[in-house]
Amino acid sequence: MPSASGSEEHLPYFFLSYAHTPRHKPEDKNPDMWVEKLYHELCREVLQHTSLPSGARPGFMDIEIPPGAEWDRRLAEELATCRVFVPLYSRRYFRSEQCGKEWAAFDLRRRNNVEGRQGLPEVIVPAFWIPVPDYELPDMVKSIQFTHPDLGTHYVERGFYGMMKIKRFRDHYKSAVDALAHRIIEVAEGVRLPASEPCDYAAIKSAFNRDEQRKFQITIVAHTAESRPVYRHDRYYGGSPLDWNPYLPSSDRSIAETASEIVRELGFEPDVGTFADHRDELINVASPSCPGLVLVDPWVATDQHHRQLLRELDQANKPWVGLVIPWNETDVQLADAATDLRDELRTTLPRKIAQGRLASRKAVHGIHTLGEFETSLRPVVQELGSAYLRHVQTFPPEMSGTEHPSKPSIQDDQQGQRGMT
Repeated sequence: MPSASGSEEHLPYFFLSYAHTPRHKPEDKNPDMWVEKLYHELCREVLQHTSLPSGARPGFMDIEIPPGAEWDRRLAEELATCRVFVPLYSRRYFRSEQCGKEWAAFDLRRRNNVEGRQGLPEVIVPAFWIPVPDYELPDMVKSIQFTHPDLGTHYVERGFYGMMKIKRFRDHYKSAVDALAHRIIEVAEGVRLPASEPCDYAAIKSAFNRDEQRKFQITIVAHTAESRPVYRHDRYYGGSPLDWNPYLPSSDRSIAETASEIVRELGFEPDVGTFADHRDELINVASPSCPGLVLVDPWVATDQHHRQLLRELDQANKPWVGLVIPWNETDVQLADAATDLRDELRTTLPRKIAQGRLASRKAVHGIHTLGEFETSLRPVVQELGSAYLRHVQTFPPEMSGTEHPSKPSIQDDQQGQRGMT
């Protein structure tokens, strides 16, 4: 890809930022295929109306990151070189940690390019994927224009997704895609935001963090590439337990990132760490400060140190701390060692494996696919929130007078989720 010093005419015109949609059922097709369709059509329009040379990429979407790539590094590089940032607004978008980090990283770049300009470079071109009520938009984005008249009234009422799904609006959809592509080109060639050095993406905080969000602890108990058994493939691991990605090749992100997205969508602020980071909350503290979830790599059952940690977790017997064991059904090594690993986990975690309602019991017996993980985790998180409420009467904190009256509470979330559990 072009570096910060590469030729400007070869740089991608846009970075498409969108919130990943969870599968309704594990066997469902890719729920983001409609976003991919919009992306490819925008690319075709940009190619038609510019002089990009052969082989140059008109845009970027995260589907272009290959399995096994360093996710954070690649995103940082693309955000440092794209000419325009195109966030697809939806209600899910502003609850997404990943989308908030992408926005913050690009915003940092444009703020570093104010010198010699009158104000911040206007290189963020939002689009409605699904219309969002004004009161749900963060204050920081309200001043950015996203209803350009060339996009049409049907776009304002339905967004791109609504127009794509209904046949009689297809012509309006095509017109809106053409208008958005022209707007991207106009801004890119008019502002000419220079490329920069990639930021430290791991250290970037989401631009959408909200103080009123409730903490939810996510603890990763997993091997690293260095600590894994010598016969275990290293491709699932990295330098930290937080890098563990059990669902390769179905997922390019760590399981911690996937779980954080889901927890955030349910109205919590994820606090991700290792067992050492969260030990006091998991083992020592009698009164909980938040619900929590422990994601366990089955292969830690082969290691005496990790088994001892899990025994301590089991003996603490805290019902507001749940357990989930991702179990990739395509992992041949895992299948070969399944009997021994399951026996060791049952011996080490008898209380946790027996604990909870149906969704929780399913989660600790092994979740076999990425889709199943995404659909199973939501009711588990809700159950843990309920368990926390039963033990701590002060959670959640009382609403302040500044919060919007229609914002749902955790109790409302639980009622809406009962059909899933």
